[in-house]
Amino acid sequence: MKKKLFEGKLNTFSEMGMEGGYLSIQNERYINLKKPNFGITDNVKVWDIKDTSKFGKTSNSEIYLDKSWLPLPDPIIKDPDFKKSSLNPYNAIGDIDCDQIIEKKYNLKIKYVNDILDEKFGINNWTFKSKGKTEIILKNKETILIGYSPVSVPVRPYELKEGSLTRVTVAWHDGTVEHKRRSDTLLTEQWSLEGLNMLKETDFLKVKNPLSGQIICEGQINLITLKVFSQTMKGHFENIKLKDENNDWEKYFTEQYVAELYR
Repeated sequence: MKKKLFEGKLNTFSEMGMEGGYLSIQNERYINLKKPNFGITDNVKVWDIKDTSKFGKTSNSEIYLDKSWLPLPDPIIKDPDFKKSSLNPYNAIGDIDCDQIIEKKYNLKIKYVNDILDEKFGINNWTFKSKGKTEIILKNKETILIGYSPVSVPVRPYELKEGSLTRVTVAWHDGTVEHKRRSDTLLTEQWSLEGLNMLKETDFLKVKNPLSGQIICEGQINLITLKVFSQTMKGHFENIKLKDENNDWEKYFTEQYVAELYR
């Protein structure tokens, strides 16, 4: 007879660099609600800091920078000229014409590697050691390995950092919508790896409705024909038996439904 181990949230755990990974469940005892350290972006589940029974999903995120609210992510990253410019980290060599367009369009100044080295070591106090421009030689003959990339003033694209303040639109679970809600008045889930459990072939799950808490679906992993390990996300769910076609197991895992685990 299978024994109920705990209740938790279904998840698809991926190793770094993998598209797929393992079907897993996060023990609810290791899930806490805390203030976000890096602000809040779109499509994040949040709770009201004053009433944790109230939860919702976020959209229209903005970040507070230089006394202004700016959209997230930085719109510059979708600009075709940015994608060709020296500021794009994926460009080995930037397009100087696009650099000039970006500078004018976004009122910024691009600092190239030479500019950065002049500021750090002083003008005429260094020279490149080779054509690869990966090392420089200082006046005192010291050789230094460098790894600088062009940057802009002010820095673009801007991004979330620890301590960032954001605001979002929240679609609450009761059907109401709230605009411009600050991240420091909301809570998000913090998961501890200590509570992460990889599912086994013979584990039995009972999935709950997010609002009512009633059991809406149940089954044993190998009888549902879920793959506990897959190289791709879709691979976990591609062999689900036809008798389970009315139960959206992919949704339960990707949207992190609550479930009871029996083993």
